Amino acid sequence: MDATQWDERYRASAGGVWAAEPPAVVREIVSACRPGTAIDVATGDGRTAVWLAARGWSCTGIDFSAAGLALAAARPGGDAVTWIHADVHEWEPSASVDLVVSCYLHLPDSAAAVARIGEWVAPGGTLVVIGHDIENIAAGGHGPSDPAILYTPDLLHGALDDRFRIERCGRITRTAADAELRGGHGSAAIDTLLHAVRVR
Repeated sequence: MDATQWDERYRASAGGVWAAEPPAVVREIVSACRPGTAIDVATGDGRTAVWLAARGWSCTGIDFSAAGLALAAARPGGDAVTWIHADVHEWEPSASVDLVVSCYLHLPDSAAAVARIGEWVAPGGTLVVIGHDIENIAAGGHGPSDPAILYTPDLLHGALDDRFRIERCGRITRTAADAELRGGHGSAAIDTLLHAVRVR
């Protein structure tokens, strides 16, 4: 989907598309980090960025959907986040940050995109990426059905160079209790998670 299609989806939604909080595993990883500066990549309607700001992070949320960002800014706590309307392929932060989070950014060049956002992480900082795994199609989970844009552990692991220490990279299964959509969904979903720390 391009920016226009995402704008249409967000405008058709009643208050937002995604769940109120980021995935449980993202909350778990980030809660162990000391708050600092953060970028939420493909923030959508802002759930992760607002959650980070509420926990003391100085957060920027970037997305190419103006309609999604309008919903994000209108969330309770949305005024604590800096919202940027831009494409991840083109935008650059003015300085590296302590945390970069990307939840469900699926692109034909996903590995290159992950490598690019990894450049935004300061030495000692953390990168967290989660997205639908290719095995999610056969499992019948919610999400894209095009294997060309889905994740695998090898794809995410291979996106980073030796400046990063991989803390965790593998498949996880989310239950319906940790739904991606605002209205929930009834089946489990298979995701790929990457958690890495930049060492230099």
